[in-house]
Amino acid sequence: MRTVKDLQTVSSNVKSIAEAAMSDGGGLLRLAPCWVPRSFLQPGKRLKLDPKDLYAFGLNRGGIDERWFGSTTPAANDNRTPDEGLSYVVHAGKRFTLADAVGELGGAVIGDAIWNKYKKWPVYSKFFDNMGPIPHHMHQTREQAALVGQEGKPESY
Repeated sequence: MRTVKDLQTVSSNVKSIAEAAMSDGGGLLRLAPCWVPRSFLQPGKRLKLDPKDLYAFGLNRGGIDERWFGSTTPAANDNRTPDEGLSYVVHAGKRFTLADAVGELGGAVIGDAIWNKYKKWPVYSKFFDNMGPIPHHMHQTREQAALVGQEGKPESY
């Protein structure tokens, strides 16, 4: 069986293939599913993954309990793969990251207002599917995060 990871990865000169993907898709990019494991949570088994794939990254990495959509943000996991958390665009038997497409095409992909303000795609969506509650945690506001050289993380459940 052929998977997205079997496709040729384009990581330089992405502009031409990204433009072709936008054109062929009528302005839409086809994104491959982006699965993220968490070592500190148990998967709830409702993401429609085959049970054999719940621990596809290995038991030490934890179970897959998140699916990310339109992500240009790497997952902040220990021992992560270099592209973990990044969404891939699939086109013409090849794949390239949405982050590279946004970097090459800017406002043509995300709109000029967002591109001119952030120079990146600053958001993503995700499904959580945990067996139980997640541990207590907080996400800093933009102002709080700036105090330690980070970006804020607006999030709601």
